[in-house]
Amino acid sequence: MSVSSMRFADKVVLVTGSGTGIGQAIAKKFAEEGANVIIMGRRREPLEATARELEAIMRSRKSNGKVMMFPGVDVSSVQEVIDMFNAISREFNGIDILVNNAGVSGPVKILASQPFKEFRECVSIHLTGTFWMSINALKYMNDDGRIITISTYFTEERPYEQRPYRFRTPYTSAQGAKNRLSEALAWEMAEKGKRIYFIVSNPGPVHSDRIYKTVYPKAAAEFIRIGGFQGLSAIDIERIASDVLPYVGEDDVMLEKAIDRLASRMVEERSSREDSMHTQDASSIASTIRSCLDKIREVAEKIQNNTKNMIVDGNFLTQEETAEIVLSLADVEVSRLVNGRTMPSDRV
Repeated sequence: MSVSSMRFADKVVLVTGSGTGIGQAIAKKFAEEGANVIIMGRRREPLEATARELEAIMRSRKSNGKVMMFPGVDVSSVQEVIDMFNAISREFNGIDILVNNAGVSGPVKILASQPFKEFRECVSIHLTGTFWMSINALKYMNDDGRIITISTYFTEERPYEQRPYRFRTPYTSAQGAKNRLSEALAWEMAEKGKRIYFIVSNPGPVHSDRIYKTVYPKAAAEFIRIGGFQGLSAIDIERIASDVLPYVGEDDVMLEKAIDRLASRMVEERSSREDSMHTQDASSIASTIRSCLDKIREVAEKIQNNTKNMIVDGNFLTQEETAEIVLSLADVEVSRLVNGRTMPSDRV
């Protein structure tokens, strides 16, 4: 493929949250199509690995594209975002496409148990970050610029179906607000005669490591915390979710160490307050923790299957398929047609 036949040859594309997952897949697709790709995220190591992959793609495609990387930038930080765009403006002559993809899972807890700090952090990344990135990108946008925001199908309004994401009030609230934000910005730019297009993409259920490793297990743990588990208090289950669950599916040795650490602490705490269960030793408590983890895995699989049953063809989208949807929306002719709209999933 020649450089001239690539869909986004010489365009400047900024993708937030692009060190891993969907953001990384989007960055790769743009690199394949000749774009200059700017990546950013909270962690340096994944970004550096992604940058190497993008450069390899560009070499293999004989593209003139460049890669620019901004590790550690918080999309909701006023000064960090300003400084980043200043640096981008020194390297490139404007920006053509911004993809607002950065996000966090947020707390997965029943509403009454959600700390204000966690709610604020989730909204800060999803909503405030999308707002601040978009506002600053507008200062450097070329004509026919596009701002595409990744949202979730759980914000869609359909009769007779439960749309809000169970136990994820901060996430669902912030995502829904992002949809309205894009609509409002589209109207304002149109009234000013600006050729800048805003689109929201709700791609539908996606196969994502973050979902499988964090969201489903956290939701399962919350179900169990509410329903109870023999030998464990609600606080114990919260600590399993926070201190042990992150190691599930990772290194088995690290998982066992996390279980043993928590079991030892629980023995000490129960003994100090003369708990009725304080006669249990660390080995017995560790065994109970493992049984609870087995139950969490079982419930998490049920949650996953319930989500799968909502999909017309029963298949989750891959991250690469999601990236292709974004590139289709980024086509300037398509962007003009769907400006200001939230593109819903037709698969659920």
